[in-house]
Amino acid sequence: MEKKKELLKPKNDIVFQSLFTQKNERITKNFISALMGENITKIEINTEKELYRERPEDKLGILDLEAEINDKEKVDIEVQLIDRKNLVERMLFYFSKLYASTIDKGEDYIGAKKVVIIAIIDYKLDLTKEIKEMETIWNIIERKNKNLMLTDKLELHIIELSKAKEEYRKNKTSKKAQWMMFINNPNEVEVQKIMKENKEIEEAVVVIKEMTEDEKLERLAFLRQKAIMDEKAIYAAGLDKGELRGKEEGIKQEKIETAKKMKAKNMDINTIIEITELTKEEIEKL
Repeated sequence: MEKKKELLKPKNDIVFQSLFTQKNERITKNFISALMGENITKIEINTEKELYRERPEDKLGILDLEAEINDKEKVDIEVQLIDRKNLVERMLFYFSKLYASTIDKGEDYIGAKKVVIIAIIDYKLDLTKEIKEMETIWNIIERKNKNLMLTDKLELHIIELSKAKEEYRKNKTSKKAQWMMFINNPNEVEVQKIMKENKEIEEAVVVIKEMTEDEKLERLAFLRQKAIMDEKAIYAAGLDKGELRGKEEGIKQEKIETAKKMKAKNMDINTIIEITELTKEEIEKL
């Protein structure tokens, strides 16, 4: 009997970005609605991935999923699989850029839209290690008067995939927990059960099955996963600065070699950027 092919995992950013698109608007709308806890009547998904790199060496700026919803707020959903010890700083960076982008030149500041940044992480966060809930939500509040919030235009969510299964077991009707189970691993038995209750997730699984049969996409997802595992190994090794720099240079060289091979096959430069995390300028020089 032929072994059943394992489905691609949406927490791989290549897969995530390919799934949640304007083409799959119904799935994307339901996913964001579940995370935001609000009904979405209108959604406009940003198709530009590399908006905010200001310097060639800047690693930030490739967005996983950014959309404007209901003509009143922007949401950016990022999947982070590696603990680079800068999660909060990354979230604030994305917030500042998106918030500034909601104001056209010459407009009054009061016209700025609300911006919600949602980070889905696949590692344990020291900041929330004592919290059992899967999600924490952060705003700016007054230090002494905790019920006094400065503004509702900034909202940061951190969702930990490691806590998703327990959250789902506590509340199997939670749409948010259901989606996180799917994002983490659509191959699990629990996701098969969820599909019977959640038609949008069932639809998403069908799309993932089609994506898994796409040899090119499967190869890209594999290369991205390899790069992630290599980088995780560096951080897990606990190396000193000199050793860490040497390892990072080695991985950078591997990325360059991968980019050369992809470029030789005339692959799209944006795809090469997503896989290798090299800048456009670096790739064009190869």
